[in-house]
Formats: sequence, structure tokens, C-alpha cells
Amino acid sequence: MPYELINGVSLHYEEAGTGEAIILLHGYTGSTRDWASQIPLLSSKYRVIALDHRGHGMSSAPEEEAEYSIPLSSSDVFELLKLRGIDRCCLMGHSMGGYVALQFAVDHPRMVKALVLVDTSAGQVERPPGYAEMRAKLDHLAREEGLEAAFEYEAAHNPFRIERFRRHPELREVARRKTMETSVDGYIHVARSFGTWQPVTKQIGEIQAPTLIFQGEEDTPFVAACETLRKSIAGSELVIIPDAGHSPHEEAPSLFNEKLAAFLDRVCGE
Repeated sequence: MPYELINGVSLHYEEAGTGEAIILLHGYTGSTRDWASQIPLLSSKYRVIALDHRGHGMSSAPEEEAEYSIPLSSSDVFELLKLRGIDRCCLMGHSMGGYVALQFAVDHPRMVKALVLVDTSAGQVERPPGYAEMRAKLDHLAREEGLEAAFEYEAAHNPFRIERFRRHPELREVARRKTMETSVDGYIHVARSFGTWQPVTKQIGEIQAPTLIFQGEEDTPFVAACETLRKSIAGSELVIIPDAGHSPHEEAPSLFNEKLAAFLDRVCGE
């Protein structure tokens, strides 16, 4: 299992295949495992690198809140690409990974050959009423009682979670497992970093790389954000995945992969 010491943090990544580089960036409380349905497909034709962000998966977790931010995660990706000898790539990010991908595209536009954004935002996300108070409670529970207590509290009090698990009860255990595989510091500090991120909404109009945007049909908090991305990035395409929520690459992998493969063959293929 490869690791690299990047910006003072040991980061885990998985690499497979050869060819054009495809970089996969997971969402909050995710890991390289989130791409289990994409890596075998993509690595048959491309060089695929999936990264565990700091505080997630098998990467290490700094204790200080200042060690977590979207620009710092963008820098982590940049340094990893340098170490792996990659100067241009197709970049795919889900949710938080999409924040990082957009930040990277703004920071290093010449390094991005194509961009795939999955249920993500350039800065604005719909939050349920009382979210700040609930988030403070989750952080307290995670620190004092553990991540399972935090997960159970959110599952019972976050309206989006309640509705999602009611409609798709099989996703509850998936979400619980992901939370349990995240470090406590990552769980707390990464969530806080979203509030301090300076949105790149005004800058994404400068993105010239071909861009494919995925949105799960049932992911209501990200509907407006995905539409903003579509309108702001010239020539971008928005694909809505029916009967899927926030993670269409995991919930509806067959259709997701079909649309993804067609796009990558068009813009990243040899």
C-alpha cells in the first residue's frame, strides 16, 4: 500500500493501470474504497490514482485544525502529482473531493486536461435548519463518545439523512462504515474547514478544461450548486443519475460508469 509524505502528512493512495492519468478524490468521510466500482474499469485504459485525503481512510490525521483546509488539500494533490511524475491529468472529485478538484483547477489550470465533478459545489450548499447547532453536537459526541455515537445522532436528527435512509435503508450501513473509518480529527476539522473555504464560484468561469458534472436525482442539497457549475463552466455537461442520491458512483455505478467512460474516451483517450 503506497504512501507519500506530503506537506508533513503521510498520505495513502492507490495506483493502477497505465496511460493518461485519472486522479480520483473522494468525499467527506470517504476513502479510496469509494471508487471500487470505477478503478477496475478505468485502470484497464488509464493510469488511475485514488487518494485518501488527510484525516481519512489510511492517511494520517494531524491534530491541529489549521492542518485542514481545501487549499491545503489542493496542495496535497499537486505535490502527489509531482512525486508521481504527472504534469497533466483528468481530475475527478466527489463532494468534498469536488471542492478540492475545483480549487486545484483554479490553482493549476494548465495541469487539468479534463474535470469530472460529482455532487459537489463551488461554495454554496443547502443546509437543514439548525445545522450549526447539530454540527457542534456531532463534534462533541465524536470527541467524547466516539464516531458511532456521532453517526447515530446525525442519522436521527439530520432531515436529509433521515429521508435518505428511509427511502434507501441499505445505505445506512454504508454511511456508518465510512464514518467509522474516518479519524476523529478528520471528522471534526475537515467539516469545519468547509465553513472557512473561500468559494471559487467567481473563478470557475475561467475553467477551460472539458467538464462533466454528475448529480444524483435525489441529492436535493446539491441541485442548485450543480446547476451553478453547469452555467458557470463553459461547455460543461450535466448528467442527472435517476434514483441516486449524493453518491451516484456508488449507488448507480453501471449508468455512472457508462457516462463517465464515454466522456473520458472523448477527452482523455489516446
